[in-house]
Amino acid sequence: MTTFLEEGLSWQGPVVWWNPVDGARHAFAPDTKPRPEQERVTLCGQAVVLIDPSELDWLMPTCDTCMDRAKQWAQQRQDSIEERRRDQRRRQGWF
Repeated sequence: MTTFLEEGLSWQGPVVWWNPVDGARHAFAPDTKPRPEQERVTLCGQAVVLIDPSELDWLMPTCDTCMDRAKQWAQQRQDSIEERRRDQRRRQGWF
């Protein structure tokens, strides 16, 4: 049985970061972890200043547009991983 690391794969980090702000949980690009007071742009295109969310803030509804875009980013990542696996198998003569 081939393990996850034997296939040359490792955890890539989050697909997106989530943070409640302006009445909803919004998604943010994964390049920088959200921190209070940062000015960021949500995946739905809103420019916001992040807060230090309370437990109650996390109960805000999820932004539908951010969720749709986060799903797209996740699918793109999965497609990229699968393509790398196929390329690796081809190079190793597995098919």
